[in-house]
Amino acid sequence: MFRAAAGGGKPVCFGQRRAGASPAPYFRGMEPLPQRRSVRYSGYDYSGAGYYALTICARDKAHLFGTLPPDGPLLPSLLGQAVLAELAALPTNYPTVRLDTWMVMPNHLHLILALTRNQAVAVSQVVGGFKSRCYRRWRQGEPAAGQAAPPSCWQRNYHERIIRDAAELDAHRRYIHANPSRW
Repeated sequence: MFRAAAGGGKPVCFGQRRAGASPAPYFRGMEPLPQRRSVRYSGYDYSGAGYYALTICARDKAHLFGTLPPDGPLLPSLLGQAVLAELAALPTNYPTVRLDTWMVMPNHLHLILALTRNQAVAVSQVVGGFKSRCYRRWRQGEPAAGQAAPPSCWQRNYHERIIRDAAELDAHRRYIHANPSRW
């Protein structure tokens, strides 16, 4: 189907869609949207048994998870409480995943996941499920009258490091435990 452009110029939309093509029309002169580049290693199987160090950040790095006084542990907000509850539930929700070490900070969290069996679940599935369960739990516990729920409390994606040996595992554990003192 062709439509004339405003002012009688060239047709704006052209051609028939191929079978299986996107339902969005192609517009002449418009470049395709840039594809987001994956931050994961291409070809690496993230469902393989092993240890993974993860950092997951709050949306816009806002201090959504609570406050950290200089002399004590995190004082969690409602969202921080949801994060702590979902961390505790992680091994129940994913029986082949063990939570090795973790620390919740005001605007991010660090954790070391141990996948105990090959091909059972991928790291991205664990993180995605964790993020959505935290958000749901938070929204259930915070009946904000007249307030629209934010689209997300999480930054898109997460940072991961594949832990390759015992020395690296120990270094990540030390880093996570020392994180509040560097805050």
